Amino acid sequence: MDITKDTLLRKADALLAEARRARKLSAAQAPGADRDQLMRDAVELESRAARLEKDAASAKNGVFAGLQRPASSPFRS
Repeated sequence: MDITKDTLLRKADALLAEARRARKLSAAQAPGADRDQLMRDAVELESRAARLEKDAASAKNGVFAGLQRPASSPFRS
């Protein structure tokens, strides 16, 4: 399965939604380790989403070249 710009952007949107949920949950937590971990998780998710968005923006032909599956395999008969 080829990875397209659309696929990357959908994954980025899903990660951003998870980050929003983590931030919302952290607001309901008392200050402490759990709240801090939720905030770190949100930052990490946002960072991963930003990388996916950057990869999608840099793809030139709609298929992400770094993850494109070869058309034929030398192992097929």
